[in-house]
Amino acid sequence: MTDYATKIASLEEAAASGELTVEADGDRVTYRSMSDLMKALDYFRRQQDAAVTTGALTQPRSTVAVFDPR
Repeated sequence: MTDYATKIASLEEAAASGELTVEADGDRVTYRSMSDLMKALDYFRRQQDAAVTTGALTQPRSTVAVFDPR
C-alpha cells in the first residue's frame, strides 16, 4: 500500500524550500517546475482522500441502531 502521507510530506517540504527534487519511499523525482511539483502534491492529496473515503486507510466502521419502544 502506498504511504501517501510520506509522499505528501516530502512534496510539502520541497515546496516550502523551493527544491524541485523530492525523495520519498526510496523514489527520487526531479520536477520541471514548481507548478509540476504542486500538481503532484494535489494528485497525492486526492489519492489519499479517495483511499480514506473508500476505507483503504481506515479501520472498518460499524453502526449501532438502538430501538426505543416508547
